[in-house]
Amino acid sequence: MDIEIRRGLAEAWALAGAHRNMLAVYVAIGVIVPFLLLSSEPIFSLRTVMAILSDPWTYRVGGSITGPLYLLGIVAVVVAGAMLAAWNGILADLREGFLSEIMYGMVAGVAYLLANLVLAIGFGLLAALPLFALGPDALFGTGGALDIVIGIYRLLVALVGSWIAARLCLAGAIMGGRGKLEPVAAFIESWRRTHAAQWRLFGFYLLYGLPYGIAAGALVIVHGAVILNNAPGGWIETLMSFGWILLFALYFLGQILIPAGLYRASEPEVAASEVFA
Repeated sequence: MDIEIRRGLAEAWALAGAHRNMLAVYVAIGVIVPFLLLSSEPIFSLRTVMAILSDPWTYRVGGSITGPLYLLGIVAVVVAGAMLAAWNGILADLREGFLSEIMYGMVAGVAYLLANLVLAIGFGLLAALPLFALGPDALFGTGGALDIVIGIYRLLVALVGSWIAARLCLAGAIMGGRGKLEPVAAFIESWRRTHAAQWRLFGFYLLYGLPYGIAAGALVIVHGAVILNNAPGGWIETLMSFGWILLFALYFLGQILIPAGLYRASEPEVAASEVFA
């Protein structure tokens, strides 16, 4: 079973055109609602985050971490739920409406989120074992050749993590398209379906993430300069917030549509004789 990336992108574009109104609703749920929730917490407000990123030696945050962690958990569930609901809406054979999709998404989204969290923690612990074995010098750096070796190792870990993510990119679309609540089988199915195209998918996702990384870096620089050189509020800062929402919305749509298109492209083609048999 092979996946033709060009066909997958064509399928994604077709899905975007056919379901644009529905996708707009899920962008509102999966991007705008989390953005507003995070903005309600001073630690996560864009002004605070951009100030810390621009000048971490001057700006600090303090206080209890319990509330912010709880809010992050809520936001993660909302985003994952919106993604699963969107996959269910655009890939299911028969739509059952927003209420049914959202109820499914919020339940399946928790399972999908937990499975990803377990995988991420497990991979992180395995990757960190060699660093712990080398002691504090490897963890905190002391300069010299060891830091170069550790830097190369971290780059390799990031590449391996990206490869694993590419192999599992279809899992959410498989869950949503089939209306399943159990994520393990979807991860196994994604691993199987992406076997033949794994290196093409790996390269594609590296290139796909590049413009988003460049855009995010540019926004951090510009927004940081705006915050450091202007009083709080004002139309420029509001415009920067809209820029972040637009970037998050485009990324959110890509994370839904591209796996959905690739999932469709991975489906075995049915001959006309089989359709009319």
